Amino acid sequence: MSKYKLKNSIWFVLFEGLKIYFLNIDKFFLYMLFPVFGQIIGIALAMGLSLSLMQTVVEKTDNALTALLYVILLAVPGLLIFAKAFWDYMVAYVALNSMTEGAVTTGKVYDFQSHNEVATRRTMSYVVFLLVICALSSVGSTIFFIVPGFIVWIYLILVYQVFTFEPDLNITDILKRSFLLVKGSWFRTLAILAILTFFSIFIITQGVIVIFDFLNITNWICSILDEYTSMFPLELVNEILEYCNLQIITPTMISHLILTSALSFVVAGLTLPIRSICWTLWYMVLSDASAKKSPERTSGKKNTGKRTSGRE
Repeated sequence: MSKYKLKNSIWFVLFEGLKIYFLNIDKFFLYMLFPVFGQIIGIALAMGLSLSLMQTVVEKTDNALTALLYVILLAVPGLLIFAKAFWDYMVAYVALNSMTEGAVTTGKVYDFQSHNEVATRRTMSYVVFLLVICALSSVGSTIFFIVPGFIVWIYLILVYQVFTFEPDLNITDILKRSFLLVKGSWFRTLAILAILTFFSIFIITQGVIVIFDFLNITNWICSILDEYTSMFPLELVNEILEYCNLQIITPTMISHLILTSALSFVVAGLTLPIRSICWTLWYMVLSDASAKKSPERTSGKKNTGKRTSGRE
């Protein structure tokens, strides 16, 4: 990274991140295909087989427990596909950081397996790390902590980069390190988050929805989903809604919600490389600034990205 000039500017991070992404868009797109669509295919397969064959299984078995077991077994293949894709998706959170470091130092993105090993060779540490992050996110998203939780979340937004490039730190130190890096740059970090979320998720998702509506793809997909959502027991829920003078829920409404959620997930997943690249560059910028302020404390961490690169 010594030859790579870092600029302490959010615009540098955003434009440089886009440049790295589009120069390697084919590689990033192919890398994210299974982690994203594998989860959707897995859930669709599990739900589709279970719901479509549930009635047949119930009719051909006299024991309710046996019928339930068969229904669960029908969902297993889809759940296995989902689990593998989900793990690959979480590995990508770390591997993409390593890929960015490789793109910065060599100008190329290659050897995906070696980048994946930045996470997989520390599987237990990474799983514990993910559980801690999940627990903190769950607490921070509750109604009582949503505001302070959001503030703290911005401070901890670089934890995946710290985990990637500073492997000697334990989980507590990773959280502290992210906090110290963002400290003093909270509003600029928030600005990066807002811009990335708006353009890489919201705008693209809305654009895809407009195209789907124009080509009548939305109605075609929803008509297929209606066959399954019509099986949902909505009578009691709609009775309560009618009593409260609220709009009832129809299978078509659920189908549109599922489709919109799926499109948002696909867009968010396929554009994960853009966000990971930008957050890695921001980590580098803030680490460089921190090293210049306290060289005696950070000299050993200044080029940590090179130590954890999967190519070593």
